[in-house]
Amino acid sequence: MRTYRFQFTVECASQGDANLAEVENLIDLAMQELVYDDRFVTALDEREAVTIQVIPQSGVDIAK
Repeated sequence: MRTYRFQFTVECASQGDANLAEVENLIDLAMQELVYDDRFVTALDEREAVTIQVIPQSGVDIAK
């Protein structure tokens, strides 16, 4: 089994009160679509199964 970890940052230009549960849900949905993308699976050189797990990083606004 191989595991690859990626991290990304979401930056917003204005002040606001984010609904982080919904943001997490939308990211999770986008990642679920990605595992069905043939180019993604091919790039991973995978022949059996690909899973992606979205793990929130404590939900803290790092700009504060």
